[in-house]
Amino acid sequence: MDQNIRRTDVTNKVYGKMDQGSMSLYLNKDIIGKIRFTNQGNLYEMGEGFEFEGDKIYRQDSNSAPEARSQQQLVDDCEFGWC
Repeated sequence: MDQNIRRTDVTNKVYGKMDQGSMSLYLNKDIIGKIRFTNQGNLYEMGEGFEFEGDKIYRQDSNSAPEARSQQQLVDDCEFGWC
């Protein structure tokens, strides 16, 4: 795993909704993945930035060290990254 990426366990914050033989996974109101139920077992399809490992769901977070932030941020007080 990249040293600049940390994982946060979000398992307890994820909920599912059944949808025609599969379950869509949500974190807050955002869909983050899907579980497809098959005769061979469950298939976990996670969205970008999320992973399933050992019965837990993780969100990948960028390193929040001050030096990493200062290298990526071009404008001070820019909270949304688009200014």
